Amino acid sequence: MLDRDTLAQLQGLKNQIEADKEYAEGTVKGTRSRFGFVVLDDRREIFLTPDSMQHVLPGDRVAICIKPSPPKPKDKKGAKPQLIAELERLVVSPHKRFVGQIMTKGKAVFVCPDIPDQPNLTRWLFVPPKSINGAQAGDFVQCEIIKHPFKDGKPAVKVLRVLGPESKPSIENDYCAARAGIDLALSSTTEARIEKCASMEGLQDGLEREDLTSIAFLTIDSPNTVDIDDALSVTRTEKGWRLTVAIADPTALLGSDPDITQALAQRGTSHYFHGSAIPMIPFAPLQHQASLVAGEERPAVICALEVDQHGAVTESAISVATIKVAARLNYQEVEDYLTDEKPTSSNEDAQIATLNDCASALRQHRVDTQLVMETRTEYRWQLDADKQIQAIEAREKLQSQLMVEECMVAANVAVANFLTDKERPGPFIAHAGFRADRLNEAKEFLNRYAPELAEQPLQELTGFRAVIGGLNSSEHPLPLRSMVNRFLSRASFSVKPAPHMGMSLPLYTTATSPLRKALDYCVHLQIKAALGSTSVATASASVFDLINQAMAKNRQATNAAQHWLTKNYLNRLHGENSQIFEAEIIHISPSGFNVKLVESGLEGVVDLRKYPEKFSFDKWKMALKSQSREFVLRDQVSVTYTPDDESKLQAPGFTVVMTGVSNETSSSTTTA
Repeated sequence: MLDRDTLAQLQGLKNQIEADKEYAEGTVKGTRSRFGFVVLDDRREIFLTPDSMQHVLPGDRVAICIKPSPPKPKDKKGAKPQLIAELERLVVSPHKRFVGQIMTKGKAVFVCPDIPDQPNLTRWLFVPPKSINGAQAGDFVQCEIIKHPFKDGKPAVKVLRVLGPESKPSIENDYCAARAGIDLALSSTTEARIEKCASMEGLQDGLEREDLTSIAFLTIDSPNTVDIDDALSVTRTEKGWRLTVAIADPTALLGSDPDITQALAQRGTSHYFHGSAIPMIPFAPLQHQASLVAGEERPAVICALEVDQHGAVTESAISVATIKVAARLNYQEVEDYLTDEKPTSSNEDAQIATLNDCASALRQHRVDTQLVMETRTEYRWQLDADKQIQAIEAREKLQSQLMVEECMVAANVAVANFLTDKERPGPFIAHAGFRADRLNEAKEFLNRYAPELAEQPLQELTGFRAVIGGLNSSEHPLPLRSMVNRFLSRASFSVKPAPHMGMSLPLYTTATSPLRKALDYCVHLQIKAALGSTSVATASASVFDLINQAMAKNRQATNAAQHWLTKNYLNRLHGENSQIFEAEIIHISPSGFNVKLVESGLEGVVDLRKYPEKFSFDKWKMALKSQSREFVLRDQVSVTYTPDDESKLQAPGFTVVMTGVSNETSSSTTTA
């Protein structure tokens, strides 16, 4: 037996070992192999053995004990042992609902999960027989984890919704929407709240409305639009035009319920896919009561503008009213009248002509005094009965669309000014211009290529407009305007008045699509409060974070669905005959570049890391150069589609089959 001194020494040694242990929390990171890592908050990566990885999923946050790995015979003498993670407990698992595809092995059913931001979660997850919910092998499904593997290494999931097989029309849209967490409908609680509000007699904002039902408003939209947000009326005056923009007013029906505002912010926007759409407000009765349907009296927010003959807005007023739309027109009908003088009806022809004159003046004023985004070629997908791309038609933006767009921009500016005058906290849409962290690079860029612009005050409206306008008109052989984009910031929401440098405007917001965009809905709440309504609750600041998150989901879903449909189309063309496409380089980075096919507008990537030759990246010239060839932003290249076995949701890959411009030859002179 050990004596008391020895036992005390052993206990002391045990206590010392315990004291030397390090405990920490981190996030599980998977790999393509069976092992993984735990990434700590201090960015250290601690090895997670294959056995431990069976008890967690990538993305899980876990508490661990960090200890050295046991020595191995092959370890060098004196080598520092590798640190390994010993799992202590599961802190939280972010994996609740996700999508995947049903796989079978014998009689057992599994889901191969597809979770955004977790590409290394390749483990099949077991589906118990009672949780299959009618899914068949090969079906895409939405499911949730009902048993986490932390305790015994055996996860289990339940199928919540069968999306269907890959052959189902619109499976691309359904799958990508579910993958991004976009629900088809509002919660039953929210729908009940909306139904209650929609069924109440009278309007809920308590504001007196002017009767404008005698004014002949027109709506101009796509033929299949259900949620019609805006209507227009215009008359000539001695000094120019009086333009009246009537905007649908859903807050008149729902504005007293902040929980509904929260729910709409979580949806963020209507989600438009090729061949289908998920409306922001999918509740039909409300859409009918708020949408500006022809021949029906509707509540509206009114933006009345006085426009002079040069296109400047000299006066504006915001109010609420009751209107009745006289006629519903679509873009093509109006376009036919504007281009071919095809009459729509005797009552609308004069209004359309006057509206076009007013909008043309508004646009010219913006061109002369602000910054206007160039009009780009649009590509319309023609889908077949299976909702696959049958053909792609290139067309310029319609004059009728530009006409409506100018009226909406003018109304949005007027609303931003109104909110500022009333000292309401937006929300405004701000654009800071050049990124503060890349301002020195931007100045260096201008010193290199446009020294006459380098001394402009880049962080002021006048300076930013001078620089962008100068680069737009530059005859430099490099596409300077496109090259400078990497130094620019993204637009953001602001509760304080802030300039929109990209439009060269001191203030801007959006208010003309409250049935389709949660931000516009929130702007309407501020308008109502500014007009004196005491029964409308304005949106809290946290709502805008929800809208941002929802917009990110929208981009993720629509981009992924577009990639999938694009690959289906290109795979079909490749199967028929491997084609060579003319393309333009639209983005360039150290690893390769993105291209847009000239004929169809489809976009994809060229990964130069897979090429045998080595390319060096010139960030000032935005070029990739090897010993034999050079690729520069906006260059024309010939590419062929490269089918791959990677995710359907990633951008298609292309291979250059004709080199870009050689080192001895000057690059493309196409300007942005």
